[in-house]
Amino acid sequence: MAAFSRPLASAVRCFLDNASGVAAVEMAFIAPVAITLLFVGFAGGQTLNLNHKVVLAAHSTTDLVARTIYIQDPNNPQGELLAQSALDADIAFSQLIMYPDANGTLTEVMSELQVNTANNTGVVIWSEASPGATKLPLNTVITLDPSYSAAGAGFLLYSQVTYTFQPLGGLLSLPPITLSSTETLTIRNAPQIDIQWGA
Repeated sequence: MAAFSRPLASAVRCFLDNASGVAAVEMAFIAPVAITLLFVGFAGGQTLNLNHKVVLAAHSTTDLVARTIYIQDPNNPQGELLAQSALDADIAFSQLIMYPDANGTLTEVMSELQVNTANNTGVVIWSEASPGATKLPLNTVITLDPSYSAAGAGFLLYSQVTYTFQPLGGLLSLPPITLSSTETLTIRNAPQIDIQWGA
């Protein structure tokens, strides 16, 4: 019996003294946390990159419309004409800015505001939306930065861009994130822009 217990005791002592399995146990505890932090960091970087693109989309498309080629509106001596199809093409340009991130949903609403200098607000006089978005109702009041009134702006372009996406393509079941940006710019070539609806 003593001869049998001696090798068993030696084997148990050898197992307890062996530190080679400690690394595997530590790895089993640390790996899930480390991998999760890696993916969350990657998702954060993806979000920052997409947010930059959303801001760029809002600014670029608003600037495109603001720089519309001057065509005099015969019914309004202060207005220039912009065909609805040209406006829609400018709004659609925002989709190209988001490329190659096509796994989200981008919407944009472009509106023109008539500035009320008395209370630093703008009233929507026309609005156009990308597919899936909703136009701003006419006469909607938007609060503006006082600098626009101080500069004497009578009309402004107001763009709202939103982008909803699933971080990491849903790999970690993270909730969808919605990014948004607004841009307000003065009109470059005329006091205001009049839309040729249906043109």
